[in-house]
Amino acid sequence: MSIVGKNNNMGTPFFHEFKKQASFFLKEKIKTARLVLTDVTPAELLTEEATNGNPWAPDTRTMGLISRAAFEVDDYWRIVEILHKRLLI
Repeated sequence: MSIVGKNNNMGTPFFHEFKKQASFFLKEKIKTARLVLTDVTPAELLTEEATNGNPWAPDTRTMGLISRAAFEVDDYWRIVEILHKRLLI
């Protein structure tokens, strides 16, 4: 086996980790931009994250934050609107 082949195999996990970190970084920056530039609340972002179509349930911290935010009238209607949109699809 050549040296190039060994380096290529060893570099693959690094590339995947780098790609994952870059993706997470960009997603967080997009969330921050949406909060600043649009009329989106953190509760809406959490609700979108919780209903993003993953086959597993969201973590309990996210669900707890959403449930606490639902006691505020404005956040309640925003959360319900997102849930209605997600359930219609």
